[in-house]
Amino acid sequence: MHPEIKEIANSFTNTRLKKIVNVYQTDYKNMKSPGLGDFLRGCFCLMQVCRLINVEFDIDISQHPLSKYIENPTRVEGVDYNNIHAYMEHNRRNGKNNYETVASNINPSFLRNIINYFNSQNCETLGLFSNAFPSFNIYSQIGKELIKSRLRPNEYMRNYVDFTLNQIGLSKKGYGVIHIRSGDKYLVNGEVMSESFMTWIDNIIKHYTFPDRRYLIISDCNIIKKYLKSHSNFYIYVRAIEHLGGEALKSIETNGIMNTMLDFFLMEHSNAILSLSVYDHVSGFSKYSSILNDIPFKYIKL
Repeated sequence: MHPEIKEIANSFTNTRLKKIVNVYQTDYKNMKSPGLGDFLRGCFCLMQVCRLINVEFDIDISQHPLSKYIENPTRVEGVDYNNIHAYMEHNRRNGKNNYETVASNINPSFLRNIINYFNSQNCETLGLFSNAFPSFNIYSQIGKELIKSRLRPNEYMRNYVDFTLNQIGLSKKGYGVIHIRSGDKYLVNGEVMSESFMTWIDNIIKHYTFPDRRYLIISDCNIIKKYLKSHSNFYIYVRAIEHLGGEALKSIETNGIMNTMLDFFLMEHSNAILSLSVYDHVSGFSKYSSILNDIPFKYIKL
């Protein structure tokens, strides 16, 4: 361990704090939650910090509406769900979001600040929310298995996945995913995507796909799905979806949450993921599916 990092780790002095839990729910004391990809990113960050300071880590999605589609969404004992704060320091490398090409993202200032925050807590189990970037672009198998164990689809969702694959004519591990994150102005604000923008996306995709392979199109915009349907080896389904973050979630009464989780679980059965996103920080929704399930991943900035 680098001497400076060791010194920072040794600054953790809270002998009462035994467990840190990243909690995903729609509302926190100081803000509404962002999307699922943000949450998963923060899980890996907190997991790495917890390992550094030798504190147990867990995640909790039991209070979020998506838990309806998860096998045994466990409540972590000791978490005060009415008093969860979002810790919104992001651990950006040199102020940038995209760290795909670097092995580490070590920011001593971030580590000092979050450890000081942990030192200030007077509890054995701390529930909080973080979507900070991990310090290392390397992910342990133990960590991946922990997160996957908390996000296993229940029987209803597993049947929905199987039904959908059968309906569109695909088999597990027999397709790649093209995930297009076009932006919240389409998903949340309902703006209409221009044909020129769709043509541009189509031309990009052509450089990374092969006519003898099958691709499932997943997107936050159903219009682009329909546009790409003209490719004979592209497979789509059009169903209402929802942004899972409380900041943009329109309704928990519709099937939108279920269909968004369907997208997430269909990705884990793919053999490769091509992610196109308007955001510099990459779409965590597809990136962390690839990490959790050891699926080859390529990112293209739109």
